[in-house]
Amino acid sequence: HFSHSGAHASAGPLLGAMVMPMAGVGGQLQDPAPPEAAGDLARLKWAMLALIAFSGLRLLFAVTFGIIDIEFLSLVNIFLSIALGAFVLKDDPHLRKVHHCLAMSLFRSCADRGMGGLQCLFPFVVSDAINLVFDVLTRGSFLGFDAYGLALLGSMAAEGASAYYAWGVFKVSQAAADPNRLELEAGGGGYFQAADGGSARALELGAGRPGGGTVAMFAGAGNRQATDA
Repeated sequence: HFSHSGAHASAGPLLGAMVMPMAGVGGQLQDPAPPEAAGDLARLKWAMLALIAFSGLRLLFAVTFGIIDIEFLSLVNIFLSIALGAFVLKDDPHLRKVHHCLAMSLFRSCADRGMGGLQCLFPFVVSDAINLVFDVLTRGSFLGFDAYGLALLGSMAAEGASAYYAWGVFKVSQAAADPNRLELEAGGGGYFQAADGGSARALELGAGRPGGGTVAMFAGAGNRQATDA
């Protein structure tokens, strides 16, 4: 049996506590998402809508079949993930009203702190993935062709799709937010160069050469070089 008291009162601080320590993982992402992430972002929206629908059915059937005490904690965690997803997609036409409703009620404190958009993306991925793992480990035996079993299966599939597409958006956005990321040139003898064509840094290793190798280090715009022959 799980206590329902204080669940609504603590929802806002819980979401804030989830977002604040994880928002800086991989760098602070800034809105809007890059154009390359548009496809995964659109698919994330539909996965989120499916998660909302199947979780609603899961709640309905849990109450109908008298297993709400078993499902309560899982449904609370899913609700928090949905709230995070709504904050991620706060500007989406289909989820704008959901975000507005949450921001004006349970999660007003989060909205007042300016949370939303890509800064909530990584916390959403983590929260949603944990929910999926928890459901697989603890609810797998409930899967079936009855009403509750199908709703459970649908919610688990939606959790997986949401985590997958959100992670895709996160990777693309993180790469676009780091203009100084280094790329390894295939077949370049161990050279690294800046991906944006700006200041280059290189390390050349003369691997496999008899009698030692040559190390050449370059920094900045090429005005400094150290060579060890």
